[in-house]
Amino acid sequence: MISIVDVIKSRRSIRKYLDKPIPKETIDKLIDAAKWAPSGMNEQPWGFIVVQDKALIKELSDCSIPYINKMIEENPKFIRYKKRMKVKDFNIFYHAPCVIIILGRVDVFFYQNDCAMAAQNLMLTASSMGIGSCWVGMMSTLDKDKWFREKFQLPDNYRVVAPIALGYFENKDIPVVERRPPEILKYF
Repeated sequence: MISIVDVIKSRRSIRKYLDKPIPKETIDKLIDAAKWAPSGMNEQPWGFIVVQDKALIKELSDCSIPYINKMIEENPKFIRYKKRMKVKDFNIFYHAPCVIIILGRVDVFFYQNDCAMAAQNLMLTASSMGIGSCWVGMMSTLDKDKWFREKFQLPDNYRVVAPIALGYFENKDIPVVERRPPEILKYF
């Protein structure tokens, strides 16, 4: 059995997926792992949207583009994404066969942190099962979009926290990206 530390160190953001659906039972296991994340005062503020319809994933991607362009205009730090968006058949989810959007209830004080921990549980579990993942933060720009909120029937008290692309991938010696030594500011 692979150790959790090995799973943590081997997980990578995957941006090229096979055209192979993820079975519902597997998705249910991923969401079950996510729900076991810690949350402040055990509020468990997360909600999940599972999208496997290819046309709908593409529509989500296409609807995100104007918001991403606006974000790039407002913050030149994101200009590198402009090049990615010019690729033929651009898709912010990298044509993943599944997208799970984790949303958080805004009435919970640290809902973003709690949902981020749920996302980490989901992505680590996926990695342990041979499923690639990539947190696609740019999709969260759709959070206030009328079409998005109506299409997915989102309650007013939920906000997008973690849009995650998921899918099987060719495991071809994905390189380890070295980490800098941790910056320990002080031991007491």
